[in-house]
Amino acid sequence: MNKRERFLAAVTGKEVDRPPTTAWVHFLSDHLDSARTADLHEQFVTTYDWDLLKIMNDYRYPVPEGVVTLEDVKSLLRYKKFSLAEDCFARQLECLKLLRTRLDPDLPMIETIFEPYQQILRNVGFSQAENLFRHDQRAALDAIQTVTDTTCDYIREVRKLGIDGIFLSINGAIPPHRPRGVTPEQHHVYQKNFAIETLKAAEGMVRVLHVHGDHLEIDRIWDYPCEVISVSDRLQGNPSLSVLRAKTDKCLMGGINETKIQEQTLAEIQAEVDDTIAQAGRNRLIIAPGCTMPSFTPARNLHFLRQYTRTC
Repeated sequence: MNKRERFLAAVTGKEVDRPPTTAWVHFLSDHLDSARTADLHEQFVTTYDWDLLKIMNDYRYPVPEGVVTLEDVKSLLRYKKFSLAEDCFARQLECLKLLRTRLDPDLPMIETIFEPYQQILRNVGFSQAENLFRHDQRAALDAIQTVTDTTCDYIREVRKLGIDGIFLSINGAIPPHRPRGVTPEQHHVYQKNFAIETLKAAEGMVRVLHVHGDHLEIDRIWDYPCEVISVSDRLQGNPSLSVLRAKTDKCLMGGINETKIQEQTLAEIQAEVDDTIAQAGRNRLIIAPGCTMPSFTPARNLHFLRQYTRTC
């Protein structure tokens, strides 16, 4: 199989010659131009010959002028729909275009997207969540909707560039006693419908739902429309791959502990890969870290992960 055939077979539940494997790190590219960011991605995927490229999106969603915190409801009223000519979108779209032009046409690419609720808070500060919740609900929901509308426009442009899918990161399954956590009601009101609208904009592409966090309340997410479910299955309090496999026949993405790979022995990495396949099976599986790996992960460990998974 070539890489696209292997990826699509895993996504659709067909027989694979081996499970596709990938990994990713942040390149701290918010201050870099499109070409340099594309260079970093190209070097990373070429060096390790991953089966798919998850493109990092480190160009932060713009904070409206004058917004410092969300303490005043007037801050929410400043959120208006952005043009895709805005620098953060234009630079990332140019990066995607460069990568699609430069790299093998059989290499699948998925673009990283953050749920609309998270787009607001990750760029103003997650400490502002309580301010978002305490304001007039209509103002908060209108602000999240404007971010949703912009994000859906962006996804439609991504599709035009020949990118295969999106990797949508959500915080909606994190319980309230954990960092970035929300109650079931807050998830339902402020996150879920907007994230689903975003996923629907990518219908026809491969949609990876990345359920971020630990101690996840995973039953919150089963009706999200997606083809692949990504979870940090090795983190404390999270469902294992075998538990996830018992609950869904969708393709699962995970198995590698992103918090430990930088310090593991090669034997430990091999055992983790073997355990991943034992839990999830060879088909309907993408071997990957549960989330972003540290940028200082040793090349030796990544080369071994790549080489060993070729034999699975």
